[in-house]
Amino acid sequence: MKARTRLQSAYRLRTTALDEKVARGAGFQFLGIVLRTVITIGSTAILARLLTPADFGLVVMATVVTELAGLLGAFGFTNVLIQRSSISRLQLDTVFWATLGVGGLLTLLVLALSFVSGWLFADPMVGSLLQVLCLTFVIGSFTSVPWVVLSRSMLFKLEFLINITTVIVRTTAAVISAWMGLGVWSLVVGALVGSVTSVVLNYLAVPYRPRLRFHAPLLTRTWRTSGGYFGSTALYYVSMNLDLLLIGRALGAAPLGLYQNARSLTDEIRARIAIPIQHVLFPAFSALQGDVVRFRDLVLRAGRLLAAVVIPIGFGVSANAAELVLVLYGSKWTAMTPVMAMFGLSAALRASTAIASPIFNASDRVGLAFRYNLIGSALLMVGVFVALPWGIEGVAIAVALTSTYSLVILHAAFRLLGLTWRDMVAVLGPPTLAASAMWLVTFGLRQLEWTALPAAALAGHVLVGALVYLVCLLLVSRRLWGDLQAAIAIVRPVHG
Repeated sequence: MKARTRLQSAYRLRTTALDEKVARGAGFQFLGIVLRTVITIGSTAILARLLTPADFGLVVMATVVTELAGLLGAFGFTNVLIQRSSISRLQLDTVFWATLGVGGLLTLLVLALSFVSGWLFADPMVGSLLQVLCLTFVIGSFTSVPWVVLSRSMLFKLEFLINITTVIVRTTAAVISAWMGLGVWSLVVGALVGSVTSVVLNYLAVPYRPRLRFHAPLLTRTWRTSGGYFGSTALYYVSMNLDLLLIGRALGAAPLGLYQNARSLTDEIRARIAIPIQHVLFPAFSALQGDVVRFRDLVLRAGRLLAAVVIPIGFGVSANAAELVLVLYGSKWTAMTPVMAMFGLSAALRASTAIASPIFNASDRVGLAFRYNLIGSALLMVGVFVALPWGIEGVAIAVALTSTYSLVILHAAFRLLGLTWRDMVAVLGPPTLAASAMWLVTFGLRQLEWTALPAAALAGHVLVGALVYLVCLLLVSRRLWGDLQAAIAIVRPVHG
C-alpha cells in the first residue's frame, strides 16, 4: 500500500468487516505474545546469569524517573485521534510537532533530574544511567503519527512485524553487551537500540513526512479529554512505581532487583496479552460507539476469551513460582519465589479486567475512569506504606490485595453498556474456577516430590495443569467454547 493510501485510510474509522479485523488483530497479537514470551524468557535466563540482582535494581531505579517523565509526554494526543470517527492530515501534523516538542522537553527534564536522583536513591550510579536514558524520549516521540495511522487502519500485521523485530534487536543488543562485560549498561544499550529500531521500522511502514504547520485549536478543544488520559496515565505510573521507589529507597538495589524481576515476569501477562488486546479493541469499540448492541456483544465475547487466556497463566505462574525461579534465574534468585507467587495471582486479576480501559476510552468517559483509578491508586499507596516494614514479601501481598479493586472498575465500565455484576461473573467466573482447580492439583503434585529436577517438575506441572484447566473449563462454560470456535471460524478465512 502506498504511503498516501495508507494515510488516507486512517482518516475515517470504518465498521465494515469489523469482526474479521478484530480477529485478525487478535491473531497477530497472540502470535506476537508467543514469540515475545519465548524471547523474553530466553533473554531473562541469560541476563540473570550474566548480571546481578543489584544491576537490575539500578536500572529499575532509573526507570522510575524515566517513567515519571514519560507520563508527562503521554498527554493523550494520540488517543484523542484514535477515538475520533474522522481526522485530518492537519491534525496528524499537529500531533507530530506537539509530541516531538514534549519529547525534547522531557529529555532535558530527565537530564536535570539525573543530578538529584543519586540523592533520591542513595546511589550515584542512577544519575549516570539517566544521563543516557533521557535520549529515549526525543527518539520515541517520532513514532506518534505512524502509531496512530496503524491503529486507526487496524494494520495489525505491520504492527506485529515492527514490534517483534524491535524486541529481537533490543534483546540481542542487551545480551551481547552483557556478554562483553558491560554489566548494568547492557540494559541501557538495549533500551537505546530498541528505541532507534522502532522509529526506523515505523517510518518504513508509514513513510509519513510532517508538514511545517500547527493547528493549536485541536489541542485546546480536546484538553479535557487529553487531560483525562494524562490523569489516568499519571495514576498508572503511581500504581506501577510507588512500590519500586519505596523499596529502592528503604531496602536498596539488590532487594529491588529481586522484587522487580518477580513482578516483571508476571507483568508480562498484562504487557504481552492484555495491553495488546486493549490496543486491538480500542479502535474497534470506538467504531461501534453508535451501536450499543454490537458494542455490548463484542465486549462480552472479548472479555470471556481474554479471561480464559490470562487467568490460567497467572495462576500457573503462582503455582509454579519455585520451579520458574530455579529454571529461569538460578539458585541465587530463590528469595523472589514467594513474591512471584503473589504477583501471579494479582496479575491474573488485573489482566482479566483490563478490558475496562478500552470501554471507558471508546465511550469517551475518560474522566470517569480517572476518578475510579484515583481511588485504586490511593488504596495501593496505603497498602504499600503499611506493608513496607515486612519487606518485599509484605509489599507483594499488599499489591495482590489491592488489585481486587479492579473488579469495581470493570463493573463501572460494564454499567456504561447496561451490563451487570451477573455479566461480570459469567465472564470471569468459569476461568477462575478452572484455574483454581489447576492451582490445587499443581500444589498436590509438588507434595509428592516426584522428581528432583526443577525443569522436569516444571514441565510436568504445566502439562498436567493445562489438562486439568481445559477439562474443568469445558465442564463449566460451554458458551466460551462457542466463542472460541466462532473466533477460529473468522480467523481461518482471514489467514487462509
